[in-house]
Amino acid sequence: MRIVTIFLDASYLLALYNEDDLFHKQALAVRGKIESDEYGQMLTSDDVFDEVLSVALRKFGKEKAQIFGKQILNSIFIVHGGKHIFNAACEIFNNSKYNFSFTDCTSQAIMKMAQIDYIATFDKEFDNINVKVIS
Repeated sequence: MRIVTIFLDASYLLALYNEDDLFHKQALAVRGKIESDEYGQMLTSDDVFDEVLSVALRKFGKEKAQIFGKQILNSIFIVHGGKHIFNAACEIFNNSKYNFSFTDCTSQAIMKMAQIDYIATFDKEFDNINVKVIS
């Protein structure tokens, strides 16, 4: 039996934790659906964690970035990529006709390997691949 899981992208996490984000209200609605267990277990990657903290540090300062980091670490399972995921992400990056960041390619590699059907994101590029975007 396959476990239902949802991958959390940086755009979703940043919108969720930043009340001034354009997508904050949508992110709260998505969080409500996720917390009702509609999409199963939440997970993200160490690359997404890096992206969220880097953006938060640049936009909001270290204190807010640390708060975001603690919230993620305390509530979301984080997949740590290894060589296999890195190689799969390189393959996606090199062969995709879309302009995904390398982090997005790593997310796709993890989702494919773990057979994850859902992604919480506000990144419209994900509409172009075989995954159900929750936004």
